[in-house]
Amino acid sequence: MKLLLITYYFPPCGGASVQRWLKWLPELVRLGHEITVITTLNGDYPVLDESLLEEVPREIKVLRVPSPSPGKLWKLLFGVNSRLPHGNLENSRDSGFLHRAMVWIRVNMIIPDMRRIWNPRAYKAAVEHLRNKPTDLVITTGPPHSTHLIGLKLKKKYQISWVADWRDPWTGIYYLKLNPPCALSRKINLGLERKVANSADMNIVVSQHLARHLGTAKTTVIYNGYDATKHRFLNSLSPAGQTDSYKIKYIGRVTEGQKLFDMLNLIRNTLEDKDYELTLLGTGLNDEQLSQLRVMLGSKLRIVGFIPHNAALKETADAHLLLLLINYYEGFEGMLTTKLFEYLASGVEILCLGPHGSEAEQLIDTYRAGQCFDLTEAEAAALFINNSYQAWQQNAKTVRNMDISALSSQRQALKLNDVLLGLKKH
Repeated sequence: MKLLLITYYFPPCGGASVQRWLKWLPELVRLGHEITVITTLNGDYPVLDESLLEEVPREIKVLRVPSPSPGKLWKLLFGVNSRLPHGNLENSRDSGFLHRAMVWIRVNMIIPDMRRIWNPRAYKAAVEHLRNKPTDLVITTGPPHSTHLIGLKLKKKYQISWVADWRDPWTGIYYLKLNPPCALSRKINLGLERKVANSADMNIVVSQHLARHLGTAKTTVIYNGYDATKHRFLNSLSPAGQTDSYKIKYIGRVTEGQKLFDMLNLIRNTLEDKDYELTLLGTGLNDEQLSQLRVMLGSKLRIVGFIPHNAALKETADAHLLLLLINYYEGFEGMLTTKLFEYLASGVEILCLGPHGSEAEQLIDTYRAGQCFDLTEAEAAALFINNSYQAWQQNAKTVRNMDISALSSQRQALKLNDVLLGLKKH
C-alpha cells in the first residue's frame, strides 16, 4: 500500500513522542508498504536526538514543512532559558501572573493545542502530495491532536481512507484533567474529538481505556511495544549484578500528578544508609526541584540529563530496580507509556507507585515484572524494596523468563498491517 503519514514529531525530535512510529516504520517497509512522511522542519521539539535519524528507513520519503514557533514567543515572555511546556500545563499559585494567564489562554482559547498553527502548511503539502502521487491511505498521529484535523479535512475533500492514531487521550489527557478548561472550551474540544473519532475509517489507540473513551466500534488497540532487536542485543550484555551500589533508576520525564517525591522519600526511609544509587534520567525537573532532591538524597542521587535513546536503553538494562509512576488523575487507567514496555523488556524488577486498577499494573502483574503500590501502602512497598535489595546483596538479581514477545513493536506492527490491509479490502 502507498501510505501518507502526517506527524508533527519525527526525528531529529527525540523522546517518547517519536518512538511508536519509528519502531513500526522498518517493519511496514519490510512488509512492502511505500511510505511518505509529512513532518515539521525545525518544530518546537521537547528534545533533540540526532541519532534517531539513522533509524528512519532509507526507503521512506520525508517531506519537511516549516512550522511557526510558539516556543520563540514563550522565550520572549519568560526568558531565553525557559522551555515551552510539553505535556505539562502545571499552573500553581506560585506561578507568576503572566505564566498563569498564558496557561489559561492555552487551555481555554487555543483548541486543541498550539501546534495547530502548523496545520495550514502541512495540509497544503498533503494536498500537493495527493495530487501528484497515488495514495491508498492517510495516517495522522497525535498528540498534538490538532494533526488529526488535517486528516479530517483530507478525508472530506478526497474521500480517502484515513487512520487516526491516538498515542494519548485528547480531552481525557492528564494535564487537562488537572487543569480543567471552562465548559465552553471543553464542549468544543469534545466535539472535535468525537468528530475525528467518528470520521476516521479506523482509530488505533494505545490502551483499552482510551478505546472505551472514544466510544466507536472503529477502534483497535495497538501497544507502543519495545524494539525486540535492540533488547536482544542489550540482554546479551552482562546484566547489572553485584556492584558497589544497588542501582535504582527512573527513566523519562516527570509529569503532573506523578508522586516522585513520595516515591523517593519512601526509598530513602526504607534503605536509609544502605549502599544504593538512585538515578533520575531525563526527568525535565526544574532547578528548584532538583535542589530539593539533592537535599533529600545527598550523594546517593545521580542526575542525568536527556541522552540518546539507545544510551537510555543501556541505562535501563543496567539497573536493579526500575521506578514507574502512574499519574493520580481521572483517566489513569489507560496510561501505557513506551517506557513501560522497555522496562518490561529489560527484565529488571519494576516498582510502580500509583492508583490501583491501571492497565500498566495489569501488564506488570501478567508478566510478573514487579509490583504496584498506592500511596497508602508504604509499609508493603518498603518490604518489596527491602526484598529486592537483599536479593542484590545475595547476587540473586531476579531475571524473568516469561515470553513477552507479543509486546514487541515488531508484533504490534504486524497487527497494524492487518488493520491497513483490512481497510484496503473495503
